[in-house]
Amino acid sequence: MFTIIIPTHERPLLLRRALQSLIAQTYKDFQVIVVDDSAAYVPPFPEMVQLTGRYTYVIRSGTLGPADSRNMGLDLVRTPYVIFLDDDDSFEPGHLQAMADHIGTGAPELLHCDYRILYEDRTQNPPTPLSVLEMQTAHVTYDSVHVNNGIPNSCLAYRRDVVAPHRFPTDLLIYEDWDFLLACMRGRTLSYVPTAGVNIHKSPVGAPENIRRGNSRKDLTLETMLYIYKTYPAPNMETRLARLSILNQGSEPASLDQC
Repeated sequence: MFTIIIPTHERPLLLRRALQSLIAQTYKDFQVIVVDDSAAYVPPFPEMVQLTGRYTYVIRSGTLGPADSRNMGLDLVRTPYVIFLDDDDSFEPGHLQAMADHIGTGAPELLHCDYRILYEDRTQNPPTPLSVLEMQTAHVTYDSVHVNNGIPNSCLAYRRDVVAPHRFPTDLLIYEDWDFLLACMRGRTLSYVPTAGVNIHKSPVGAPENIRRGNSRKDLTLETMLYIYKTYPAPNMETRLARLSILNQGSEPASLDQC
């Protein structure tokens, strides 16, 4: 049913946690593709053994970054649905079962679900939990995604034919997952799954071990949003006005022509 694509870069302990969360899934009809853009660490063989016959582990060369790794994973997908899992995130044991139950005998194009943000201290091994935020995506609509992306990448499941024509942009340093989602959404329907089986693990803002790129390149936010707004036109005037409101919170006034 599912292929889980995990891009990874020199975070072996966090990758092991992500894989352990897949091993613990009650629903077993899935394949795992791990794409590692660095050969600095030995693959997590204990976890791989438990996924024997259901995984592909690729060590690739070339440009560093998750976009190229996800694209390589997409080239290997053969299952009906694709899910992306960041190497520092995890799934609750019943997550894939809940997604499969929602799919049922139908064929929804794009699915999204709720999630938890788990803040943790990564100076400890294993990381020490600090706090939890329960987050919902039920409010997210086709229009709202054209304003800002309220769905983390790990909370989405794509039907294979939906993603087939698309790849993650490799020239964006942030928001490449938002760009990919907007490309896949054209002419498609979003389906909400009322389950919170995705754990987004984060270090506190400002922590030295917090290396998520979205937290480190805030200087590119306005420039990249303008690019996305121009690439994916607003579907209606209400959305254009919502975009304008966000842009005008930046340092330079924007106009409707930019939205």
